[in-house]
Amino acid sequence: MIEDYIRPKTIDETLSLLQRTPDGTRILAGGTDLLLKNGDDDPSRWTVIDIVNIPELGGIFSTKGGVRIGAACPLAEIVKSSLLTHSLQVLSVAAATVGSPQIRHLATIGGNLCNASPSADTVPALLVLDAKVDIASAGNRRTLPLVEFFTGPGRTKLKADELLLSILIPEQPSGACAVYLKHAPRRAMDLAIAGVAVQLWMTNYHMQARIAMGAVSPTPLRAFKAEALLAASPSIDQETFRAVSRCAAGEISPISDKRASSNYRRDMIELLTFRALSQANAQLEQPG
Repeated sequence: MIEDYIRPKTIDETLSLLQRTPDGTRILAGGTDLLLKNGDDDPSRWTVIDIVNIPELGGIFSTKGGVRIGAACPLAEIVKSSLLTHSLQVLSVAAATVGSPQIRHLATIGGNLCNASPSADTVPALLVLDAKVDIASAGNRRTLPLVEFFTGPGRTKLKADELLLSILIPEQPSGACAVYLKHAPRRAMDLAIAGVAVQLWMTNYHMQARIAMGAVSPTPLRAFKAEALLAASPSIDQETFRAVSRCAAGEISPISDKRASSNYRRDMIELLTFRALSQANAQLEQPG
């Protein structure tokens, strides 16, 4: 039974609480994974800080440099946001694959990141959008590239007295197109066995890419070698995409578990990357 429950009204109040009681503190936003993640840990020892009603931590806003999403913004808002259009729509597509409509109305984007699940669906999409995270403590504020945020399954660079404030998505390259593909045994309400996001754009008649993968390494990751291979390729065709996909599959370190073997995950990454590259390229070639 949780006995120490606090609902602060401001970010400053929250940061002050985290500074005073960093050990045993649990941040509650949507709460969809709070008890599941902590397993046998005794909730009676927790100090639960509920941030869901702090206005500054919600919403999706257009900024001078791109788009800012509050850490406590529900995934359902991301799915339907009119600001996430064109290349940013890949985040809406990824968010729509999380759980059920009921879960998406509770679950938050910040929670999806801070849980640090290797299979988190929103992360590959945010990685190909080159997102950053805005983090604060009572005495400091810092911005960190999302690709550097995760340190292992369930672990991030967030310190005990820090709070994730928002996700910052910069302006994207002109004409960029992005795709997220997920493989799971069930079509709904299932974790990814493998997930791939791809963004493509043209620079001086050369194709550029960001490729990100989930559920196939201790943390979600960018396929930097595969991206470089595509950028250096003299021609863009199906064989190039196959070579890039094989390279991406070589950058992962999947495990075998009851859901899939490591070889199966590697094969799925190669297949999904090829499909995502092909679909994004088809969007690039569409008039307008």
